[in-house]
Formats: sequence, structure tokens, C-alpha cells
Amino acid sequence: MTNEDVYARLERLETIEEARRASNRYALAVDTQDFDLMGTVFTADATLHLGGGREFTGREAIVDFYRGRLDPSQTQKHFIVNNDVTWTSPGHADMTSYLLFTASGPDKSTLGWGTYIDHIEVVDGVGFIAEKTIIISMNADSRAGWATA
Repeated sequence: MTNEDVYARLERLETIEEARRASNRYALAVDTQDFDLMGTVFTADATLHLGGGREFTGREAIVDFYRGRLDPSQTQKHFIVNNDVTWTSPGHADMTSYLLFTASGPDKSTLGWGTYIDHIEVVDGVGFIAEKTIIISMNADSRAGWATA
């Protein structure tokens, strides 16, 4: 193995790790409703794809979406699991993850799950989400019974 091989392998591993870190930063920003932190998650020209053909382009538009979507009277927690990260080129990776989420508030008790599909770009050693697709498979009020939703 040459030094060049070692450097290439190290770059792949660091890119993969930065993809995971970007995903964790995203989860923390959503769960704490920290919109300043949310601004550090996405690239300036990122795209967010949601169900029903909804799409937001640009960091500011994405942060504004979350600012309008997240309810300050409720608490949410979501867990990003089964991260499958594929290095695609230097500083770029694709990641597919499952998400599980709960939310509670004065009149809400939600349980849900789905899939995230992310394209990550690493800039100056930091991973950013350049494209995020959110596929929600279940989003139900647990008081009514998620299995019947």
C-alpha cells in the first residue's frame, strides 16, 4: 500500500464520518429547534425534498420551512439509525438512514418513522447536507393508536 493509497482511504473514511456528523447536527437542530444551528447544517444552495412534491431550495428557505413547521409548544425527539453511507467522490457521500420520531405537546402525542436520503458535501473538513429527501412512512397520534393510522 502506497502513501497515496493511505491518503485516499483516510479521505474516504473522513468523508463518511462527516456525513454522519452532519446528520447528527441536523437531528440536534430539529430536536432543540435551534435555527442558528440549523443554518450550519445545510449548504448555501441545498435542496429539501418532502412528500407531495414540496421542495425548498437554499439554506434560508429550508431554515424558514423548519421555523414555520416546528411548534415551540411541543417537544420532539428523533433518532436517526441504520446509516448506510456511500462515499461517491472526494468530499462527497450519499447516506440513507431510517428515522424514528416522537412529538408531544398540550394536545399531541405523535409516533412516526420514515427514511432520510442525504447527499453530503464536505467543505474545509465539515460535512453539510447538500440535498435531503424525507420520506415519512408513519406519522400517527399514539393516543388513537399508531397501528390503525
